[in-house]
Amino acid sequence: MDFGKAKKKMWYVWVDDERPVPEMDRDKYAVIICRTYAAAIDAIRLLAETNEAFIIDLDHDLGEKKTGYDIAKYIVEHDVRKVNVFVHTMNPVGRHNIVQLMEHYGYTS
Repeated sequence: MDFGKAKKKMWYVWVDDERPVPEMDRDKYAVIICRTYAAAIDAIRLLAETNEAFIIDLDHDLGEKKTGYDIAKYIVEHDVRKVNVFVHTMNPVGRHNIVQLMEHYGYTS
């Protein structure tokens, strides 16, 4: 096998305090599961510092004071650019707020 031509996996950061990660092609994605705001920020920092492109999939309500919206604000405030943001929350107001923030600053999914 020629490892030089092996396809690299895309990082997929799943942020949700309760839900399991959805079924996906594990040959295509390397999944990081974050159950808290702090864990998500740690993952974002690591991926941004190593200049890795990644997908982050946010829930709004994380069962703590900080929310998915706070994570979205962190991404914007720290100008993390190699990221695609998705929102899977069941909270319609939280979804709207995250989507509006990301679109306002030029992030699209």
